[in-house]
Amino acid sequence: METRTVLFVDDDRNIISALRRVTKKEPYRSFFSLGGREALDLLIEETVHVIVTDLGMPGMNGLELLKYVQQRHPHIIRLVLSAFSDTDSILNSINKGNVYRYIVKPWNNIELLITIRQAIDVFNLQEERRALLKKLEEYNRLLEKRVDERTRQLLAIQSKAEIGKYSSQIVHNL
Repeated sequence: METRTVLFVDDDRNIISALRRVTKKEPYRSFFSLGGREALDLLIEETVHVIVTDLGMPGMNGLELLKYVQQRHPHIIRLVLSAFSDTDSILNSINKGNVYRYIVKPWNNIELLITIRQAIDVFNLQEERRALLKKLEEYNRLLEKRVDERTRQLLAIQSKAEIGKYSSQIVHNL
C-alpha cells in the first residue's frame, strides 16, 4: 500500500513548526504550506490523501481552499484546525467545505494524531470501496455479456425447434 500523505495548511509559522514536531514520528508523509495558494501549488505536484487547514488565512482562506479541494480533489479527506470555535464557522466548514472533522485550537496532540489516523482510515476505506465498485461494474458488464450470448443461443435453439416441429408436421401430413 502506498504511504499516505497529509497536507497541513496554516499561515502561522509557529503552528506549522508545532505540527512538524507533533507529526514527525507518524507513519504518514507530511507536507506543510503557509497559506492556501501555496497549498494549491503543492496539490499539483504531490498526491495528498488528507488535508488539515486553518480557516482564517490572508489571501485564500481555509473555506475557499476546502471548496476548491472538494471540487477538484473530491477523494481527499478534509479537516479543519482553527481557533474559530463559533457555531457559524463550524457549520460553514461542515456544510460548505464538507469536512470530516473540525478541531479547535489549541489542540490536544494525542487527539489530533488520532483524528488524522482516523481520516487516513476513512480514505483507505473509501478507496477500497471505489475499487470494489469498479470490480462489481466489471463483473456486471461480463454478466450482461454472458446473458446476451445465452439469450441469442436460446433464441437460435428455439427457432430450430420450431422448424423441427413444422418439419415433423409436414412429414406426418405427407
